[in-house]
Amino acid sequence: MILKNTNLSKLFSLVGLFMVFSCDEPQKDDVVSILSDSQFTFHQDQNKIYFAINAAKTMNGIQIDSVTLNWYGSSRSNAKDVLTLNDDGFDGDIIMNDDLYSIKILNDSTVIKNILKDDSGFVFLDFNAIYDSEVLLVRDSMKIGNIIPRIISINAPDTINRPLDATISLETISAEVFDADGLETIKWVGFTSFHIDGDSIMNNGNYIYLHDDGSEIILYEPNITSGDETKDDGVFSFRIPIYGQGFTEPGFQTKTGRFVWRFAAQDLLNDYTNIVEHEIIIQ
Repeated sequence: MILKNTNLSKLFSLVGLFMVFSCDEPQKDDVVSILSDSQFTFHQDQNKIYFAINAAKTMNGIQIDSVTLNWYGSSRSNAKDVLTLNDDGFDGDIIMNDDLYSIKILNDSTVIKNILKDDSGFVFLDFNAIYDSEVLLVRDSMKIGNIIPRIISINAPDTINRPLDATISLETISAEVFDADGLETIKWVGFTSFHIDGDSIMNNGNYIYLHDDGSEIILYEPNITSGDETKDDGVFSFRIPIYGQGFTEPGFQTKTGRFVWRFAAQDLLNDYTNIVEHEIIIQ
């Protein structure tokens, strides 16, 4: 989740940040008291965007009619989306009649033109408070901040057959991961394994970690590496050992049945990707 609030009292000290279309313009202190606490939140896990601003019920004795938003996305040169904020307790507004006008919308081209993709940097928007024939406009820009990583694809078989004898086969499992802030910001990539038939978590619930090291590092002696092909290409891999049917010792047996592998990644700011599941049969 990304949350950035802009302190409008600081912004109003800049030229051109607010305009009032009226014969009787409020003073700067009046403007700050009329519109304040602008908010922007990019809920990446839900792919939704939230906007809000506090607006006074009256200005110069005139009741507020509505609050609208001009949304330009990552560039003010974009054609604007016009959205209506509400204080009715729906569409993202939490509390009715608390003077906080807000809306939460889907970040999708069927809803708005200026969708956020793998953007970083700033977004641009205008808040408009309408009081009869008078329109108070506040220009705003807010920093998006951290973009959470995302898993692009999983490379894993649907079925794994154990060797018939007392040998070990190594199955390479890979996940391609992208982070708009750079691959160097990814802390780890891995997956957990849930045994559907036994209703239990394997490996004590711990993640099996994948590596983007080009197999340069020996993970287990004498010479077991991750199986990763190319270093720092965003494809994280690990070769999991599959013990053959000839092994009888409990510590050297691979459990059979249906499994759900749940892949995830975390960046250095402790934000997580959405979970990506892969179902597999080991027999």
